[in-house]
Amino acid sequence: MTAGVEVIGVSRRFGRKEAIADISFDVHAGEVLGLLGPNGAGKTTTMRVMTGYLRPTRGRVLVDGIDIAADPVAARQRIGYMPESSAVPTEMTVVSFLRYCARLHRVARDKRQRSVASALRQAGLGGMADARIGTLSKGYRQRVALAQALVHEPDVLILDEPTAGLDPRQVAETRELIAKLGRTRSVLLSSHLLSEVAQLCRRVVVLDNGRVLAVADVATLTSAAVTRLELRVSGDPSRAASTVRAVAGVDEAVVRGELVVVKGTGSELGQRVAAAVVDAGIGLLEQRVSSSSTLEEAYLNLVRE
Repeated sequence: MTAGVEVIGVSRRFGRKEAIADISFDVHAGEVLGLLGPNGAGKTTTMRVMTGYLRPTRGRVLVDGIDIAADPVAARQRIGYMPESSAVPTEMTVVSFLRYCARLHRVARDKRQRSVASALRQAGLGGMADARIGTLSKGYRQRVALAQALVHEPDVLILDEPTAGLDPRQVAETRELIAKLGRTRSVLLSSHLLSEVAQLCRRVVVLDNGRVLAVADVATLTSAAVTRLELRVSGDPSRAASTVRAVAGVDEAVVRGELVVVKGTGSELGQRVAAAVVDAGIGLLEQRVSSSSTLEEAYLNLVRE
């Protein structure tokens, strides 16, 4: 897949402090890429460099092949950015604000009405066009911030906590919209909700202490996380535990009363364990997954290392 955004060896210093160091990844066209990391990991600095709000101390950011430092105007024309705390002007109406944003992004005069209407529709603000922004709830102000990121129909979207403050119905609608936008654009999604990232993203970038810990498929990360199985067998559970310990991916197999408790990694761990028990001539009465591999487990394992 082609890369809509390429981050190449980017570092950014603030005085003596290096906020991010030698960060490299890309956001493909037609994907939603998750950006994960604890507070202070460098996510916000990374997004600000990617959008041209900050110049990198070292490295390059290419947006559709355009170096954002060399030609910031052309690069920014291709980017829609929704910061976590969007300072939308409370005294303006929704539609007047979006018209203003369209002018700032140099949308042609004869295309502004269509672009504003499209952004209103996509952000679910059709009935709020003439409302003063200051009268809207936090959730609807979030939608206004999303609409301004869409008004110039950018190829690249960078979204920082886009569902923060939304009610459950709005969260579902916004996630559906992000998934739809990600089919034709390059979308970078930063979110503390790992379930949201797992639902929307095939790949993730994990940051910690200003450095990239991993750029990987969600499936790859979760397959490396620990799964816990509980087996109930006929006969001696110690024999079953001994058999299971030889299975690839099993880290531990111990007897707990009548159960054999197994810990290991791999998406097919349960199938391999069950096959080994049956092949050994041991009756497998029950096998239960007591905890499975999740993106949250994989993420926590990475940032704890």
